[in-house]
Amino acid sequence: MRDTAAESSKNRFVSALLLAEKGDFWGAIDAFRTVHSPDAAAKAAVHHATARAFQELGVADSARTHAEKAAAIEPENRSYLLTLASVAHQMKDYGRSVDIYTDLVKLDPGRSDYLAQLALEHIASGDPEKALAVFQRMLQLDPSDESTRAQVLLLEIKLKHYHSAIETLSGLIEEGEEKARLELTLGELYVETGQSALASKTFRKILAANPRFLPAWLALLELSVETKDRESFLLDLNAFYNTSGLKPEQKISLAELFYVRAAKDSAYIEPLYGMLAEIGKRYPGETSAMMLTGKLKLREKKPREAEREFSAVLRLHPAHIEAWEDLIAAYIMQKEYVKAAGAVARAKKLARVTPMRLLVLEGYTAYQVGDVRKAVRLLEKALQVKHREKERWLYLQAASTLAMSYDKLGLREKSLAMYRAILLLDSGNALAMNNYAYLLSLQGRDLAEAKNLAMKAAAQEPDNPVYLDTLGWVLFGLGEYREALQHLEKAFSLAGDDPEIAGHLLKVYEKTGENEKARLLRLRIGVMGGK
Repeated sequence: MRDTAAESSKNRFVSALLLAEKGDFWGAIDAFRTVHSPDAAAKAAVHHATARAFQELGVADSARTHAEKAAAIEPENRSYLLTLASVAHQMKDYGRSVDIYTDLVKLDPGRSDYLAQLALEHIASGDPEKALAVFQRMLQLDPSDESTRAQVLLLEIKLKHYHSAIETLSGLIEEGEEKARLELTLGELYVETGQSALASKTFRKILAANPRFLPAWLALLELSVETKDRESFLLDLNAFYNTSGLKPEQKISLAELFYVRAAKDSAYIEPLYGMLAEIGKRYPGETSAMMLTGKLKLREKKPREAEREFSAVLRLHPAHIEAWEDLIAAYIMQKEYVKAAGAVARAKKLARVTPMRLLVLEGYTAYQVGDVRKAVRLLEKALQVKHREKERWLYLQAASTLAMSYDKLGLREKSLAMYRAILLLDSGNALAMNNYAYLLSLQGRDLAEAKNLAMKAAAQEPDNPVYLDTLGWVLFGLGEYREALQHLEKAFSLAGDDPEIAGHLLKVYEKTGENEKARLLRLRIGVMGGK
């Protein structure tokens, strides 16, 4: 039987496909290169198969080259277009994949999977408006498709088409377990569109059907805060606390949510105090509410009032480690370091394993009372503890105190290394930028970098005399005396009789020939020294 050229080519193609099926993609690609056929359809099939093999290997450029060739030969072949679209998406050429799916939709206007993928490619390309239009077209084809309506709703909310979203959501709400959550979203959309009365009505409707649905209570109380309707807030708060079937911890959880909101919006502080007062009346001795009150006092820089709350918790529960930690923080805020050290010692006896925060507080207290070597030992130990992301602030606090401790001990290189580590984790840390810049200025090295850091720190806190002093001293080291004078004079006026800042300012006066100012400052420094 005579083996024709066409048959030979076909056999080589089949053999190559078998290699690809076995996972030998490079072998398959080499075999595809030996397949030669004058037939256009056969050429397209070879290019497509080669593209798939390159795609499996992750060689996107070559996969795209062959996929484009296959699609050029047969521009209406759905399989070839889908492969090309897949490769284009993989290469993040979302514009090309949008074009391809647009072509596929033209070929099969009723294919919902093509439409859905086109919408997703529009989203990937950063054009949600066009994606929304495609999803709306899908709804016209199948109005009962809840998944598509949900996509439409999400995009309408994202694009702030709130009135359209209200209409879409109203159509989604049906009887069922998700009804309350959908109605909650509807109420939130009414809030966004300024329809407070409708929002309140919606939230109350949810609560009438399900009085224990906490998200609706939260939304209703937040609405009263946002609209400054204090009377409604107090009435609704009383109704919430009178709701039977809710556990105390559920009622307190709402106060915890308000605590989080109050950190960003001061309008929530007074209502939060109202919540905590109600909890105190209804559940005397409820430590979680007392802890929340104390933390709020700390946040408001009222450490003595916070101290009373944490002390009350500890009278009820002497082994409450978090209360000990917060009490120590309150002592530190009042600069009562001896009391803080005593509290640390008592807390350590109660804790089976010393928590990281307690180590950091103990280290900071040791630094403040002058036991710097102890501070180093404790803080080095604290930094060995693997911190979670939510404890990042604690890690930074420990690292900052450790860097200052190294500096106190004359370990300048260790201090510099610690500040570099802090800035890698928190590039905008003003304290680390300032202290790092000052250490560089003392060594007279890398002053251009020191200037950049000192300027950034001073920009964050333009009335901080310490930061202004650092910037002035760095500029002095660079020979920029007039600029240095400007910052140091401001620093001295803000800091009052600070001998270090005065000494820096005197150096600049002497360098710039301000003899009379220098003479008067020397006299003032002499008086300062005699105090």
